[in-house]
Amino acid sequence: TEHVEDVDLRRGFSAATVHDVFNLLSVLVFLPLNWIYPFFENMTYEMARNQKVCEEDCVKTEFLSPYISPYSKGVANYDKKVANYISQGYCGGECGTSYTSTQMKALQKHICTNDGNDCSKIHKNFEGSWVADGYLNKKRAPAYITTDANGLATAGFSYTWPANKDANTYKAEKYFVNGTAISGALKADTVYEVCGSKVKTGLCDKRLLKGGIALTEWEMSDEGAGTLLAILSLMGLCSCLFCIVYSLQTVIKGTAARVLQRVVGFNGYFNILVGMGITILVQSSSITTATLTPIAAVGLISLEDMLPLTLGANIGTTVTGILGATVVTSNPVEAWQVALCHLFFNIF
Repeated sequence: TEHVEDVDLRRGFSAATVHDVFNLLSVLVFLPLNWIYPFFENMTYEMARNQKVCEEDCVKTEFLSPYISPYSKGVANYDKKVANYISQGYCGGECGTSYTSTQMKALQKHICTNDGNDCSKIHKNFEGSWVADGYLNKKRAPAYITTDANGLATAGFSYTWPANKDANTYKAEKYFVNGTAISGALKADTVYEVCGSKVKTGLCDKRLLKGGIALTEWEMSDEGAGTLLAILSLMGLCSCLFCIVYSLQTVIKGTAARVLQRVVGFNGYFNILVGMGITILVQSSSITTATLTPIAAVGLISLEDMLPLTLGANIGTTVTGILGATVVTSNPVEAWQVALCHLFFNIF
């Protein structure tokens, strides 16, 4: 009996570590290669570069929100506009004037380095999503730009009146005159008005929480409600994972176990599809591994069959990230890059 238990333990432990060892070996191979040349980043960027930011009245297709939203809003209803301002980096300000791509390109020549191609240093809150198709987003235009003693404005980007310039001493000059940007060099030590008073500030100062019992009954702050809901969500997630694993382990016994044994013994490539299908259904490769491990421990599935099942589980778990990327509104390019990197890492 002790010998049988020892063999079962070895088989179960070996089956459980197949997933871990495969991922560790993949990291050991791809991490140095990606350090030498970021092929995952470049490849996925080319695939996702045309994804547009969903702003204002744009509505993304959401699969589960119509069913869950009535219940979640009853607990905590948050202001999506404020959340979007925070996630999209509009806390500094948002220009209310609609400039053309030609006007923005002319502005970039003065405020961005490398002949207007590198805008990463214009503002402390700058993100890659500020630039699309080589142009600075029209809503990112500053209220004022300030030149230094050499007439350079690469460090003078501001959404409010420049703090180092006395408003009683300096008078702002128009950067756009009749819709046309100033051509050539700018004047030294000068304040230029770009968006001016059309810039909306304080967009992130409003409360995120605008309804639900967390506000009306419990009178919680944004931070308190966020902390409580995060804890409750994690507890609910862990409980659901436990119930799913327990239920699957109960179901896959007897006749179901024998059917699974015949299926996985058919072909290694077919096993990849089986592992992928199970993982897509439960949305977690860890659940798939935890379910199959005790079956492998008793010998119904061989260790040779666990590898293709693990490969399929790794591919199937990427569907969760892809579904998440489809509903991202603020930084869709970066979201799709993460999802596609996850997919190709597990495929390669």
